[in-house]
Amino acid sequence: MKNSTIRKLFVFDKFVADIISIVISFLIAYIIRYIVQDPIFFQPIDSYYDDFSIGIAAWIFFMLRADLYRHKAQLFRFDEFFTILGVGIVATLSMFAYMSLIKETEYARLTFIYSGVFGIILVPASRTFLHMAHNRLRKEGFGIVNVLIVGGGRSGEMLENKIKNHPEIGYRIIGTIKEELVNRDHNSKKEKQQYPIAMKKLLEATFNFVEKNPVDEIIYIRSRSYKEDMMKLVYFCEDRNIRLTLVPDLFEIMTKKIDFSDLGNIPLIRLDQKKPSFIYFFLKRSIDIIFSLIGIIILSPFILLVILIIKLDSPGPAIFKQERIGKNGDPFIMYKFRSMKTYAATLPPTRANEDDPRMTRVGKYLRKFSIDELPQLFNVLKGDMTLVGPRPETALYVDQYTSWQRRRLEITPGITGLAQVNGVRGNIDSVDERVMFDIEYIENQSIILDLKILLATLLVFPFQGKAG
Repeated sequence: MKNSTIRKLFVFDKFVADIISIVISFLIAYIIRYIVQDPIFFQPIDSYYDDFSIGIAAWIFFMLRADLYRHKAQLFRFDEFFTILGVGIVATLSMFAYMSLIKETEYARLTFIYSGVFGIILVPASRTFLHMAHNRLRKEGFGIVNVLIVGGGRSGEMLENKIKNHPEIGYRIIGTIKEELVNRDHNSKKEKQQYPIAMKKLLEATFNFVEKNPVDEIIYIRSRSYKEDMMKLVYFCEDRNIRLTLVPDLFEIMTKKIDFSDLGNIPLIRLDQKKPSFIYFFLKRSIDIIFSLIGIIILSPFILLVILIIKLDSPGPAIFKQERIGKNGDPFIMYKFRSMKTYAATLPPTRANEDDPRMTRVGKYLRKFSIDELPQLFNVLKGDMTLVGPRPETALYVDQYTSWQRRRLEITPGITGLAQVNGVRGNIDSVDERVMFDIEYIENQSIILDLKILLATLLVFPFQGKAG
């Protein structure tokens, strides 16, 4: 079976799984409402066939509108869960309004409210299992997209590393065509003469490669392009039914948020440097104090148990203390449950992996399920850290930051962040990629985003291993 057909089946089985999940949610709601809760008002299920059909159609309609049936190459569907949550709420409210117009009794309306709640639970759950199955199939080579990467820059390096390190994405690099090095003096006439020639050679190499190899998608990375050359590439891909994806090389123009406006009839692009309000920081700190304090109190028996297990497993302290770099480059002491043998503290800091010989027997499980991070609740309570923010690094790594990477030091570091819930792992993913997520968080800080990240962390973080 062709990989393109398999990719279509990946989308189709999501559609089927969604319908099955929605039907089951309606059946559960019916059973609870008329058999468990109020059997005296029992109504035969066939009297609901038409209403259930409309409800299923409403769910599918809004899911189609939300673009939830497109084949996407992603690691963790962080946004997908919240999109489904929104779809479920809208579909349920729509059915509630519909039932209010045609039904005189509240029992029918309550049935659809129950079904909406179960739908919001079952649809993401079924999709999670499908994603796991799809990822396993992709690792085995099924449904793979053959990719040609054209261009270069640090965006290209980051993308190439991501695809190689994560076969579950479903991309296989069958070739890379690097951008030819041209004169970097942008004011010189020589560079202006060389650039069209370099672009022409780049396109020629791309066309020749595609004619000889089975390319499904071209990922084109370049900071600048001539319109005429780009149109040649677009038409070339259209004629051969090849998907063309354009990726700007953003690392040289890393900026704040961009605001589009105009002055008279002249379009302007303004760099937005607005910072979150005092109210945001007040609410964020209040949430940090309340949640960390509640977490410490509730988890205190478990924390004491983990301390005992660590002490019994290997000699040394149960709590590992390490200097990390916080907001504005200020150092602080971060707490973790010790997951390595005591001699590891005398060695230079390096990224740990699952087979690291420095790891203790208990430490492997502490790191696998992120239990070793629990003592950082005390860091949050002290104010050295926050619940949501960029992960703090050691001075060894911070000293190697470029100027744009140091932007992640603008805010207080956190226990979890946008990079972690998107599946970016510190031991295999590039620093650039993690910093990109951190800067995206910095530029979009809000209480809603913090709550989304916290919820996603509780749902997936214990099952995806260490994230940085």
